[in-house]
Amino acid sequence: MKLRTRLDWQALVARSRLFRCALPIAAGCLVVAAGCLMRWPEWRQLQHTAQANQKALDDKHQAKAAEVSARVHAPQALSDAQRHLDDMRWRLAAGGEISDLLDQLAASGHVHGLHFERLEVLDEQNQPGFGRTPLDVQVVGRYAALRMWLDDWLGQVRLLRAGDMHLASAHGRPGVLRLRLRVDAFHADGAVAEPESLAWLPARDHVRPAVADPFSGWSGRAVKQGLANIPLAQLEMVGSLSRGMQHEALLLSAGRLYRVRAGDRLGRDEGVVVRVDAQQVEVCERLFVGGIWRERTTVLTLRKGVDREVTRDNERDDEVAGGGLAADAFAGSDALSG
Repeated sequence: MKLRTRLDWQALVARSRLFRCALPIAAGCLVVAAGCLMRWPEWRQLQHTAQANQKALDDKHQAKAAEVSARVHAPQALSDAQRHLDDMRWRLAAGGEISDLLDQLAASGHVHGLHFERLEVLDEQNQPGFGRTPLDVQVVGRYAALRMWLDDWLGQVRLLRAGDMHLASAHGRPGVLRLRLRVDAFHADGAVAEPESLAWLPARDHVRPAVADPFSGWSGRAVKQGLANIPLAQLEMVGSLSRGMQHEALLLSAGRLYRVRAGDRLGRDEGVVVRVDAQQVEVCERLFVGGIWRERTTVLTLRKGVDREVTRDNERDDEVAGGGLAADAFAGSDALSG
């Protein structure tokens, strides 16, 4: 039986042409499949290696491109860096010398009514690329004036670095403070041209006076701009008002009309209106000259400006430049329209 089945199968194979053709093809596919399975890990390794090489080539290409771009833009970057460096070097001294700085210091102090007791220029200290000159400053004035002066002087374009600062009350002078300050001024080695960036600097805002003085008893009073900041020589009496026995004077300054009465602050030297009548205004001022306080009486006459001065304690009529103290800026005068 088995022999017959085997013979039948061989006879079937011999008679089937399709079977005879498909058998070698199937055998070849099995051989190929076996070979692929054996080589598959090697092919995967080759693929990973090729991908890594491609990534390395891309990174190298990008690095070369960045290097070429940097070399192309290097002259412009170097020019920008040099211009920025020259700008910073110019700002060390803002194109001025130490003498210009001292003149500006004295002028700003005089504008704010301060008195300089000490101004010492110490030895210059040279460092690579720049020099440093320490200044030792001791100034006397009221808190509001000192605050405005510091904001104005230290806020300039020139580089000024404030060091030690000591603030104390001036002995025997109520409401007056003594400020001692160490300031470092800088300058560049050699001449530096003015940079173009100066044209784009924003304008500085007007420095506002301090609203309160924490070192004085009157610190709670409001500070107002008024006749307390105007010299008496710039005031002119143009009229008067009467209310019963009380008189008010009309003063003209820079095209503005002000109304003052007895007790109002007037002028920069702590002036106080002591008497007002239909023809004149009498103002009593206090000045610190020669180490002592002195009083001076000034009379503003109708239509004549400053008419005469009655001095006390042999006080001269001239104002001492830079020596007056800033008056309290809370004048009670009222500005009228016109």
